[in-house]
Amino acid sequence: MINFEYQNPTRIIFGQGAVKKLSSEILKYGKRVLMVYGGNSLKRSGIYDLITTQLSQNQITWAELPGVTLPSLEIVYEGIRIAKENKVDMVIGIGGGCCMDVAKSVALGAAGSVDIWDVLDGKIPWTRCDVLPIGTVVTIAGSGSEMDGNSEIDNLETGVHGSIGSYMKTYPAFSILDPDLTASAPFKLKAYHGVCIIIQALEQYFCDTQDTPIQDGFIETICRTVICSLKMLQKNMDNVNARGQLLWAGALVTNRILGRGKAAPWMAGPLGSIIEEKAGLDYTTGIAITFPKYMKVCYKDCLPLFVQFAINVMNINPERKCDNQIAREGAEALQKVFDDLGLAHSLKELGKDFKSYEEFQEEIDAYAAKGVIAKEDLQEIVQLSIG
Repeated sequence: MINFEYQNPTRIIFGQGAVKKLSSEILKYGKRVLMVYGGNSLKRSGIYDLITTQLSQNQITWAELPGVTLPSLEIVYEGIRIAKENKVDMVIGIGGGCCMDVAKSVALGAAGSVDIWDVLDGKIPWTRCDVLPIGTVVTIAGSGSEMDGNSEIDNLETGVHGSIGSYMKTYPAFSILDPDLTASAPFKLKAYHGVCIIIQALEQYFCDTQDTPIQDGFIETICRTVICSLKMLQKNMDNVNARGQLLWAGALVTNRILGRGKAAPWMAGPLGSIIEEKAGLDYTTGIAITFPKYMKVCYKDCLPLFVQFAINVMNINPERKCDNQIAREGAEALQKVFDDLGLAHSLKELGKDFKSYEEFQEEIDAYAAKGVIAKEDLQEIVQLSIG
């Protein structure tokens, strides 16, 4: 295990009815808030009325940044404008990771006069910036943004990705994890986001660092819990305990505790991005297709951990099997879990007309240059992902 420092300032308010505490948390910081949320589902589900009624009853005024379906720089600029015009005291991200990430960048941009893109693009250090207080209300478990300081934002005009990473001031002051608020999301959406929890945990698990039994044990437990919870929800969407388990797993997955003391390569996002743009996929679909293929191809890169995962998480019987076979069976078992949940197995299954990895060669070369996964392995992963 390597040296590390760890701190997490986010207050977690968990459980059925937890959303009722939203106003009391907001009032610790002021009486004017900006609500950042996504599409019409918030209003169709009744969550919007539930929250705004509570705010009104507590004399809290609010401005809104609706329609946040992509974490784009354009929507961040709009949020900053609204926040400044309304002199808000706090920014609340309501929804999934996209809304929470946008809320963080809006809170930073609205607190001062810096151009937020200069921060996201690395021209201005985060440590020089003030940030408005941030809160989150989670309506879909998966991203982990409710308990980390990260904000991932895309400049759609230039195609450049910007980010704020683990800045203590952009950690939410509080996050509300109420399983009742996740009830209305369809199963397939829950499944893709649940698989995102598993993958984000495993990309901190599969690395060269040795002797991290506490971190590895956390990750294995999270993976088993998410798989079990998704299978329960597949049978019964009213299972409150399963929804709650997903919420807690999602909050833990990127709050930095899983990867402390490990040199995690964080390869899932860049790996999925090889096929995402050309195939017209979102982030969760891209990683759900490519990550199991990575496991099938690259298990020898850190074989002991792949064997450990196969035995401890996927319940592979190791008797009379070599380590290579155990590792392969573990990867295949996880792929079967994804398949059984109804997730896309390949681009072919989605009706995407690709034939060869060579159609993604430019993207493969760009990622191969980072030295995380060998080019030949990336080619095989992409070919398997095509189907």
